[in-house]
Amino acid sequence: MTIQSQALKALIEVGSNPYNAELQNFIRKGGKTCGFLFQETPEEIITAAGVVPVYIRGTKSEGTEMAEAYFRQLTCNYVRNTFNEILDDKWDFLDGAVFYNLCDHARRIFDNWQTLPDNKTYHFMYIPKKRSDLSKDFYRQEIKKLIEATEKHFGVEITKEKLSEAIKLHNEMRRLQKEIYDLQKEEKVYLDGTELAMVMMAGVSMPRDKYSDLLRTLISDLKAQGPQIEPKVRLLYTGGHADNPKFFDLLEQQGAVVVAGNDSFGTRACDVLVSEEGDPLEAIIGYYYQQKPAATRQFGTHEERLARLDQLIENYRIDGIISSRLFMCDIWAFEQFLMRNHLQKKNFPLLELEVDYNPEGEGQIRTRVQAFVESVCDKKNI
Repeated sequence: MTIQSQALKALIEVGSNPYNAELQNFIRKGGKTCGFLFQETPEEIITAAGVVPVYIRGTKSEGTEMAEAYFRQLTCNYVRNTFNEILDDKWDFLDGAVFYNLCDHARRIFDNWQTLPDNKTYHFMYIPKKRSDLSKDFYRQEIKKLIEATEKHFGVEITKEKLSEAIKLHNEMRRLQKEIYDLQKEEKVYLDGTELAMVMMAGVSMPRDKYSDLLRTLISDLKAQGPQIEPKVRLLYTGGHADNPKFFDLLEQQGAVVVAGNDSFGTRACDVLVSEEGDPLEAIIGYYYQQKPAATRQFGTHEERLARLDQLIENYRIDGIISSRLFMCDIWAFEQFLMRNHLQKKNFPLLELEVDYNPEGEGQIRTRVQAFVESVCDKKNI
């Protein structure tokens, strides 16, 4: 840990562990939880139901033996590790779970979970993969179906007032996350990549009001103690399924520091706020459908995504980019191809990794990262 902060320690513990003490304490007091996949899920709707959204993952999985009976070897390891945790009753604390058509691999978690007794799933949402007036109308109907299903499942009414309150709660969280990211733009940075990633992961693993309280304390601690790290090489991480602290430990070597993340739970999560004006439902629809930085699954947005990559390089004074994808992940295979061509034209350093969800072959990854950092140092003449 780079600074002395009980808030940072607590956030790292929560971000590293889906079944963390903060969440368990909330549940013991009668709190309700709902599992979800990635931040295309409109969390404000779940929050407006008086329920805490929790990101479903397999970070603590020690194998995929049980899940192998449900999936082929061609299925990505995020899916198999996560479903193994479901079969091992690690997600029994959930009171519900919502899925959407993220990819053909991830949606199979929903399909197979439904076959189990006392499964937690109650709704599957179809999110359009391209933007148009027609698809936005379709998306609006899907949001309304999600609201109806959530009301029925939890026995509540989701009013406009509750939606407005949920928007404000999540926006406050985003503002605080953005403030932490802004600190990373300085010559010296306050957090290393592992700390930063786990602070962000904590935001989808505990009650949001308590999370914001911890962020406020952390920001105060950071500013009081000042930046502790002067990166020799400033790295940007971009990729999918990066929720394991062990992975970021492998990336930060020889003075290299991941100062920012361009992933679902990195800068994409906090760069844009939901409008707090007008109809709250339309504000949520507008944010998740179009205003939030585009996801890799969205057709026709590659130019927007690459332009945003360039902006991150400039804003955080990035020296090199590390991009990873899981074995068998088609979405990120295409994204790496697009980034490679784009960055080669600019002669900008890029390292592409293909990895397991829970890192294996650590020695090989470490060696490749070391070689990459050395090449960036040579380019910088340091």
